[in-house]
Amino acid sequence: MKQIGAAGAALGLAGCQTENGGTATGDGNDNGDGGDGAAQAGDFEFSRHPAVAPPGWDASKTRQGSGQTERTAVFVLQNIDNPFFIPMTCGFHDALNIFGWDGQVTGPPANGGIPDQVSLIEQNVSNMEPGDVLVTTVLNNEAYNDAIQNALDNDIAVVNGHSTPATRDWNYDYMMNDVGFSYRDQPMIVPHVGIRDARGGAAMAAEAYDRLQEKIPDKDEYTVLITNELPDNPSVTRRVSADAADLGTAQRYFEAQSDPSVSLYNDQIINPPASIADAQTQIVDTISGADVDGVVCSAFWGAVGAGQALEAGELEGPMVVCGFDLLRPLLEQIEAGNVDFTVGQDPYSQGFQNVPLAWMYLERGIEMKDLEWGVSVWDQENVDFALERRSWAGDGGLLQWQQENYDFLR
Repeated sequence: MKQIGAAGAALGLAGCQTENGGTATGDGNDNGDGGDGAAQAGDFEFSRHPAVAPPGWDASKTRQGSGQTERTAVFVLQNIDNPFFIPMTCGFHDALNIFGWDGQVTGPPANGGIPDQVSLIEQNVSNMEPGDVLVTTVLNNEAYNDAIQNALDNDIAVVNGHSTPATRDWNYDYMMNDVGFSYRDQPMIVPHVGIRDARGGAAMAAEAYDRLQEKIPDKDEYTVLITNELPDNPSVTRRVSADAADLGTAQRYFEAQSDPSVSLYNDQIINPPASIADAQTQIVDTISGADVDGVVCSAFWGAVGAGQALEAGELEGPMVVCGFDLLRPLLEQIEAGNVDFTVGQDPYSQGFQNVPLAWMYLERGIEMKDLEWGVSVWDQENVDFALERRSWAGDGGLLQWQQENYDFLR
């Protein structure tokens, strides 16, 4: 399996956090949006995060503590109805069970919004005890701040799992100096667990660029259609649109290439609906008969639609088609040879890793910092592995299971 970026190991890129809008030390063009704001003075790049004793700190725990303190951890998502979050929920449940903690995953329904999510954060914090853990997605750099500070004021450890704002808007410097997050009068940050979206988009584009040269050699310039099926979702948009992030993104990666160069079809990113059939129709209507070498999608709907169009003869190849995430319809199109690859962001770990990060802080006094990783590439060589792994997509009983198994919900 080909890997792009850092491996999603247990501690990812712990501490790859920077200040004042720069970039972390990375790997050239592939560092994307992932620096998360590094301080820069001349040619220097560096990172600083606070070291603050956790709630209920007992120094003897570092020598002889069992680490088995009973705690509650709550993960508040932005949309509890989105099936994408099911693997994340499973990862969170596995971690709670391994560490012996209580808790739940919750969030507003699909027709809810950020105010509803913030309200759920506040409700859950009011039912938690000092030394418990709040994990939440963060969709912008303002709406959550009062609720986060309230949790800190109540001796709750806070982690930002999965969705996080753009680096330029949400970094350690911003948290400590602009927002003023603090714990017991000391500056505090909210660590992020997951991927950086713009970096993931650049990784997808880099893989597509390599495959364009393999599948369609001897061209001086390639033309690709970029699709973004969720233009109102800032995290998904940062995967592809250069306007959404200062660094990284698929668009910026393509525009930086030469010999051969890459141009965007009609110099635009199209926004097909988040529906496979509708995305297929719009992609076909947009590029049918045109000299387009690739379709690069921010999510799975467009990639599946383009693959089906190639299979049905509505589009003519050769063409590189790719998307994001490991949804079964996309994996099946890869298996059939209609889509070249997808990149995976590992939502399971984006649920699981919040718990050991908080455990190390609360039980051993190890300061919290970002745990971030790159993306994996899935194509015909390893798609069977993806399809053989347990699929959580149909596990509609998870929320009922947690209702019956966690004391916090009784």
